[in-house]
Amino acid sequence: MRFAIRDDDTNFFTTPAELQQCYGDIWHEFAPTLCLISKVKGDWAKWVHQIYKDKQDTDWAAWTADNTPHPIESNTELVAFLKEKIKDGKLDVGYHAKYHRNEDSSLPKEMSNNYVRGAEYFTNRDVTNEIKEEVTHLNKLLNTNISVFTPPQNLLSQQGYECVLNAGLNLCGGGITFYKKEKDLQGLINIGKQLAFKLINKEADYPRVLRYSNHTEIAYHYPLQPGTRLKSLIDDFEMVRKYNGDFVLSTHYVEFDYSMVYDENITMKHVLMDFLDYISKYSDVQKMSLSQLLKH
Repeated sequence: MRFAIRDDDTNFFTTPAELQQCYGDIWHEFAPTLCLISKVKGDWAKWVHQIYKDKQDTDWAAWTADNTPHPIESNTELVAFLKEKIKDGKLDVGYHAKYHRNEDSSLPKEMSNNYVRGAEYFTNRDVTNEIKEEVTHLNKLLNTNISVFTPPQNLLSQQGYECVLNAGLNLCGGGITFYKKEKDLQGLINIGKQLAFKLINKEADYPRVLRYSNHTEIAYHYPLQPGTRLKSLIDDFEMVRKYNGDFVLSTHYVEFDYSMVYDENITMKHVLMDFLDYISKYSDVQKMSLSQLLKH
């Protein structure tokens, strides 16, 4: 089976020291994939912790008013660090968001919760060219070739989903049901694969990368958050391993030093390392970047 780490939200406010602390004892073995925000709006370093603390009671009016863009290239220390680690094969990068804010005048009617404010591509607009422009910019900045997209808040509207594909990116997550995806010959084959799997394995998620005509997707990823228990991750991993599948661990570097909500004596980084120790006992697990996992 194959294994990758997806880490969202690296942006202007990220420091090399944070990334070193999170992944410096991991990247010698394989490259975690950092999915970037190219021009994050507002004081993200403040709001990410504030929203975690206050949740639905966040002062959203103040958040909305704090809307100055912060291009990632303005953090020259971070850019130099990323270029070096990408060149050395220690880090991989994908595209996550431009502003990490949904500023549409009206949102798709099926979504109304507060956290849609960060779901930038849960949108009614055609953002194909915007995505292309940001990816091209990041590629030039970092001397790389981004091929992977991960949706902010793990949410895509049908319009946003089609824009990502039209921009030429592979995809991890998004929440689009499989029967609303491409229906050419390969798309119909993929629908059949997923239907057949679910009929036989009702309690399991489809465990593999799907190849479409011009892109690849993995629908399911398994989050490591401050409320995630090690046993839950292990159970999910064993489910995917049972089918010799592809396991994507999704997380956020900024939460690595948070205490777990069920035990304040351990941090999210401790749970990650215990989980990696667990999966390392299996010699058949191939660890790789998310870009490698989704390579078309």
